[in-house]
Amino acid sequence: MNKCRVALKEKLASDIYKITFESDECRFKRPGQFAMIEYEGIVRPFPVCDYDSERFSVVFRTDREGGDKLLYTRFGTEMSAITGLGNGFDVDAVPDGAYIVANGAGVAEMLELARSLLTRGKSFKAVLGYNSKSDIYMTDSFRNICSEIEVLTFDGSNGRQGLPSDVIHEAEYVCASGSLSMLKSLSLRCTDGQFSLSSLMLSTSEPEGAVIIPTNTGDTSSIIYGPVYDKNEIKWNKL
Repeated sequence: MNKCRVALKEKLASDIYKITFESDECRFKRPGQFAMIEYEGIVRPFPVCDYDSERFSVVFRTDREGGDKLLYTRFGTEMSAITGLGNGFDVDAVPDGAYIVANGAGVAEMLELARSLLTRGKSFKAVLGYNSKSDIYMTDSFRNICSEIEVLTFDGSNGRQGLPSDVIHEAEYVCASGSLSMLKSLSLRCTDGQFSLSSLMLSTSEPEGAVIIPTNTGDTSSIIYGPVYDKNEIKWNKL
């Protein structure tokens, strides 16, 4: 593991925070990759919402394992991390007019994908979902990038009620991240796409967030072969 230091911490919404780290080595090559961070004896995976050659940022909930400890870190706090892990989104494979769909913790890791698509001159639509109005975060960042964005809340406290998958009735290509229930529903409503299963890594109690993902070519480790998979390679009925 390499050393990283807390450079910035900010509250985004209720129980949701963002930490930016300065790192000796930032090895991220694709949006959707993750960092494995060790702090006070806990090693957990964290999806990354933005990065460059010297810094990377993660968004976390304080009510999840490891998040409560990160909450009390101070500027300059040093910890260990491995960056650029896993299989991220293949940006070149995303066609014009694709959807970016996310809810909950999945919203953060899709921001860098949106930036990458914009850099390549590709058009896309964003659909973001949250539990309630108090959980909404990063929508302004997406609005600065997307020409079209729709925001939903599960309880309807911010207007439209439902899951992001409710917006998608039939789509050619979708890039998605978020709750397993939303991803399963969305997988039936699009022809092709790339889906991140990082939510399973965040919620599992397995060491270092390891999760076995069933695919058409056999069982795979989310840490090595994920968290981003081709939508049609996942055996959804076995998840």
